[in-house]
Amino acid sequence: MKKLKLVICDSDELYCRRLDEYLRSHLHLGFEIFSFTDFKIMEEFARKNTVELLMIAESMLEELGECKLFSSLRNILILDEGLGGSSVVRDGDELTTKYVDKYQSASSIVDNIIGFCMEDSSSLNGLSLQTASGKGRVISLYSPLSKCGQTTLAVNIAELLARDSKTVFLSFESFSTLPDYLGIDYEEDISDLIYYADCEREKFGLFLEKIKRTKNNVDYIMPAKTAMQIKEIGFEKVMDLYRLLTDECGYDNIVVDLTELPGGFFDIASSSEKIFTITRDNLRDNRVVQMYDEVLRKSELEDIIEKTIKCQLPDIRDKQEYDGYVYYLLAREGLLNGRKI
Repeated sequence: MKKLKLVICDSDELYCRRLDEYLRSHLHLGFEIFSFTDFKIMEEFARKNTVELLMIAESMLEELGECKLFSSLRNILILDEGLGGSSVVRDGDELTTKYVDKYQSASSIVDNIIGFCMEDSSSLNGLSLQTASGKGRVISLYSPLSKCGQTTLAVNIAELLARDSKTVFLSFESFSTLPDYLGIDYEEDISDLIYYADCEREKFGLFLEKIKRTKNNVDYIMPAKTAMQIKEIGFEKVMDLYRLLTDECGYDNIVVDLTELPGGFFDIASSSEKIFTITRDNLRDNRVVQMYDEVLRKSELEDIIEKTIKCQLPDIRDKQEYDGYVYYLLAREGLLNGRKI
C-alpha cells in the first residue's frame, strides 16, 4: 500500500528534528515523513508530490500564502506560535486546516494528529497503521475462582511477551481495578473499540491509536464498565476484533483476561492457543475447579481441556519468586521465542 506523505516545515532546526524523531517513533500511522527547515526546498518538494498532511509553523504562513501551493496540499496542521491567528489563503473546498499548539508535549501533538485524521481531515482515504500482519496468537486467562490474582498474572504475561513481540491486552472484567493497578486514565474502553470495528471499520486503526494506553510496551484496551456490556459483545464480535488486531494492526500476541465470561465464552476460549487457569490448594477451591472441569467434559469441550494450563501462583509479595515462576510458565509452554524448556 502506498504511504501518504506527512511534511513538517519549521525554520527552528532543533524543534523540527525533535518532532520528526518523535513522530517516527510514536505515530504508528501509514505516513512517510519528510522534514524541512527551508521553505523554498519544501515548496520544490510539494510541487512534485501530493502532500496529504503539512505541519507548518505559523510564522511561515505568509510564504505559504504567496506561493500558491495549495493544489499540492490536502490537509494543513498549523503549529500555533501565538502570532495572532494568521489566515491561510485556500484554493477550493478540499483543503482542510487546523491550528494546534506548537509548544505542547510531543505526545499531545501525536494525539492532535490522530484526532485530526479521524474527525477533521479530508483526502486521507487509505490511511492505516504502519505495520505488517501479526501472528495473532491468543493467550487467554480464566479461572472459576474469585480473587485469585488472574488480572495480575495476565499483566505479567503480557509484559513478558511484549519484550520480544507486539502485544495487546484485552480485559473482559466489569468494575475492574486494572486502570488503578496500571495508573492509567482513560475515557473509551473495549465496548467503544468493538463499536468502531462494526461502524467505522475503515478507520479502525485510527480509533485504536486513540483508545489504547501503552505501558511497558503493552497496548492496553481498558475494560467495559458493566457486566451487561460484556455479555452483549458475543463470540462473532470478539473474533472480528481479533482479526482486525492481527491483520490490520499487526499484533503478534493478544492477551485476554476472561474474568467476566462474555457471551459465547466457550467458543472464545476455544479460539485461544493457551488458556491459563489459576488453582489454589484447598478443599473448597479444589471442588470449584473440579466442577468447572466437569462442565467442560460434559459439554464435550476437550479442546479447551487440552489447551488449559493449570497453575498455582507463589505469593506475589515475593516478587523475585513470582516473576521467575511466570517466566518459567511461559518458557515451559514455548511462548517465549517459540522455545520450550
